[in-house]
Amino acid sequence: MPGVTFKELIMVPTGLTFDEYVNLKVKPRAGADRAFHEAADMERERLFPMTLVAASSHLRSRGYDSRPEMLDLLIRNEVVTPAAPDAWSQPDVEAAAEHFEQCEILTPYAAMCLTLGCRCADFLRPLREAADRESARYGRRVPDDDQYFVMHRQPPRGGEGGHDAIISFTLCDDIRERLERGEEVRIISFPRGSACSTLETSQGRIRDIIGVNLCFINIL
Repeated sequence: MPGVTFKELIMVPTGLTFDEYVNLKVKPRAGADRAFHEAADMERERLFPMTLVAASSHLRSRGYDSRPEMLDLLIRNEVVTPAAPDAWSQPDVEAAAEHFEQCEILTPYAAMCLTLGCRCADFLRPLREAADRESARYGRRVPDDDQYFVMHRQPPRGGEGGHDAIISFTLCDDIRERLERGEEVRIISFPRGSACSTLETSQGRIRDIIGVNLCFINIL
């Protein structure tokens, strides 16, 4: 459909919905003890009402570049009308999320997903599935962190003409080799809010760190 962007065609948010946030950020990973699942259920029940600072942090974890002062401004402009500045209900938070979505006020990670032609959930879900798969294969926990994985995007230039890109992950060669030797794997963590992953296409392999202004390109 010429002239129609991926986002306009599917009419769904780039950031995580609340249910996606719970499934991908709150619920424990596959195989976790029942106690962890019960704790996750309790955490969900205690989420609201939120303080303004907590609401800002929650929105950032869903892909929106929210700051407390920005939420203050939304209150002053009556975009949201919480019962009190530090009593944000779920509808209040969703109203803020909708506003940030419409204005494309996104974290670097969410902006990366938009550029790739996918949603945050379409990136985080296969990453978590890959971590679960490799954890089961090697008998030790592999973090659902994209620094451990090569990201594959199909089609390589996905997103054109409204066709969403399908994202998948496989272990980086050096990580797999270390796991096979039984070695402990440690990776330097980048600042929260930066986006670091490796993209492998027919054109080459790109490690793009959004928000850190560093890009390594190795042509295959």
